[in-house]
Amino acid sequence: MELSIIKYLTVRRVWNLLLAGISYLIATATKKPFVLGKPVFLFIEPTNRCNFQCPECPSGLGALTRPLGDMTPELFKKIIDDIKTYALYVQIYLQGEPYLNKDLHEMISYARAAGLYVVVSTNGSVVTHKTVSKLLQNPPDQLIFSMDGITEETYREYRVGGTFKAADEGLRLLMSKRKELNKSLPKVKLQFIVMKQNEHQIGQVKVYGKTLGVDQVAFKSMQVNSVEGAKHFLPDNPKYRRYKVGTGTLEVDGELRNSCINLWHTAVVTWDGNIVPCCFDKDANFKLGTLNGKGIAEHWNSGDYNAFRQKVLDNRKGINMCTNCTEGLKSKYFKV
Repeated sequence: MELSIIKYLTVRRVWNLLLAGISYLIATATKKPFVLGKPVFLFIEPTNRCNFQCPECPSGLGALTRPLGDMTPELFKKIIDDIKTYALYVQIYLQGEPYLNKDLHEMISYARAAGLYVVVSTNGSVVTHKTVSKLLQNPPDQLIFSMDGITEETYREYRVGGTFKAADEGLRLLMSKRKELNKSLPKVKLQFIVMKQNEHQIGQVKVYGKTLGVDQVAFKSMQVNSVEGAKHFLPDNPKYRRYKVGTGTLEVDGELRNSCINLWHTAVVTWDGNIVPCCFDKDANFKLGTLNGKGIAEHWNSGDYNAFRQKVLDNRKGINMCTNCTEGLKSKYFKV
């Protein structure tokens, strides 16, 4: 998380952050879903539609069973109005490409006007001469620009449906236009998912990012969903993996403890107003509530929410999506 988030702290937000931390410590000690405070961080999904077909992504695979759609500005504003006094940080993405929602710029501006730190992640395909000015007029605090290859061959290995040429042109345009207009935002994080097909480019990516003037280059370990996916994509260097791969088995590298801090500080809302436990619930299989007139805080300490927390405290391995999660294990980002 960027140090610049400090300026968004208020007394009430600091107090809420402390309550979340205290609650989590008590819950893990007692193995009971003790909850004080309200969510500190939020994932809000502007859309689950995507223009790419990335092979390990549910959106790209067309594997989502929930409806595809876009969040309305009205629903987004209700969420922001509800959480703006106690929450600190909003990530406006979950599944899909956020900028496919035509109202995303309005959403970003509304959240930032409410004093929230805002992050958006994009595949960069929509950053063009027609759109870059509007993006810079309505910037998030941080823009994660995902580019998993710096040649056409490596880029298209995973970013199916896109081209390195378009992504490269978009990023160069964004950085040059930001400089030309003397803008400080968005801070741009160039994110590179390391896989077998591109691990030889790690050094080149660092130089590439520095040359373009991005604010940060981040290397991320890859999430896969099967042994077959692991064999095809996981890098040869174990330093860049988050998994242990056996004969016909795949598991995250580390001890999966019966706890998860995300359930005590992060709420996730899908485009159609459903509340789910975390960003790993990509298909909303564990719906904990719907924003049908109620606020997030009213759901936060509900029976359904606490029942899910209890399941994690009792046996996290018994919840399928939790077995492919990095929370509490080796970081999904690493330094090179």
